[in-house]
Amino acid sequence: MHLQGLGRGFVEKYLSRPNTTVVAATRNPDGQDAKDLVNIPKAEGAKLITVKIDSTSETDAANAIASIKDQGVTHLDVVIANAGIFKSEAFLEVSVAKTSDLIEHVDVNVNGPIRLFQAVLPLLQAAKQPKFAVISSGVATIAGAEHIPWAVSSYGASKAALNFILRRIHIANKDLIAIAFPPG
Repeated sequence: MHLQGLGRGFVEKYLSRPNTTVVAATRNPDGQDAKDLVNIPKAEGAKLITVKIDSTSETDAANAIASIKDQGVTHLDVVIANAGIFKSEAFLEVSVAKTSDLIEHVDVNVNGPIRLFQAVLPLLQAAKQPKFAVISSGVATIAGAEHIPWAVSSYGASKAALNFILRRIHIANKDLIAIAFPPG
């Protein structure tokens, strides 16, 4: 998760719970956002582990899971796929949109959560009531697309694809709660 905004809010909320281990993923663990996390107040027994995951990397999520296993993590109760891209310069109608913008949005907003899910699945399966959540968007609607006043073709399409992927995750993993949240 990017460690400002929603991502930082998730970290703060979960660290306020006693005896909770929070794994915070960031593209740059040496950056100031990640370093500032150590100053977040923690409930008794709460622990923070920071790992590197760039959503476009084919290996970062798997490497991060190997790292947290080495630190004694045996299961994950909740995984939130929070990272995403929302490029305002890609706010274009399909007639003039660049396919490179669509490819970039799909790589981060769809492939990133897929990579994360594949890496965390064994640890989710080891939990009693596992949950995998993604951050979606209201602009991902297909049935209500005519009510979206912005030309968010690349972003909206990527979030609609993410919603479909999440539904497939739910169907294939009956013991897993898979849910999408549109934050705004």
